[in-house]
Amino acid sequence: MTQISERLLVQAHLDAKQPKPLTVEEEAYYRAAIAAELKAQDAVLVAHFYCDPVIQALAEETGGCVSDSLEMARFGNAHPAKTVVVAGVKFMGETAKILNPEKRVLMPTLDATCSLDLGCPVDEFSAFCDQHPERTVVVYANTSAAVKAGLTGW
Repeated sequence: MTQISERLLVQAHLDAKQPKPLTVEEEAYYRAAIAAELKAQDAVLVAHFYCDPVIQALAEETGGCVSDSLEMARFGNAHPAKTVVVAGVKFMGETAKILNPEKRVLMPTLDATCSLDLGCPVDEFSAFCDQHPERTVVVYANTSAAVKAGLTGW
């Protein structure tokens, strides 16, 4: 009985987090408003492959890109916009900032996470590196800025 009530509680939480669908007119209004704001702020939108297709389309329609996390950061670096809006998870925004230190990097939320990033906490990784100083450390792009900073050789 407890499992059923816990599942219902989880489902209720998930349902509460779901946005109400927009009408065609509302979606068109918001797309136009966001496109205008990107232009006004000298910003470019980069979206990850896993983002909602509406966000991906908006990125492409406004001169941004849809790609993997590293290419998003590279695109932001090559693009002349002064602001990069990253539609993705937290480490993607951090990577964009590392490659674009002179630009403003914005994210819709810092709560979006990645299991690969979460699976490599900086304190545990640092302790591992300390235990193996003779090793060259190589990390995947899907890690936090804290892991990438000073702990890695590649």
